[in-house]
Amino acid sequence: MSPEERIAELERLNAWLQEQLERQRQLNGELRRAVADLARTFQESLAAAYAAGESGDIDAVRRITRANQANWQAYLQQIIAAASKAPPPAE
Repeated sequence: MSPEERIAELERLNAWLQEQLERQRQLNGELRRAVADLARTFQESLAAAYAAGESGDIDAVRRITRANQANWQAYLQQIIAAASKAPPPAE
């Protein structure tokens, strides 16, 4: 391989690595948003469940708990989907 070919190959590799870095940054942003949404929803439902429990409304506690479980599942699926995105093949 000539020096020019080697330089061209290294430039292609560098461009691909830069693309992968940007892709990872985007994925990290998606994951951070999903985790922040999950935490916010959990805090809200925990406060609502606590208030319902303090007032003795067990049916409300059950409803909130079921809704919280559904929210956890939805957010976990969002996190799994973001983390599972396959990288594009190297050139």
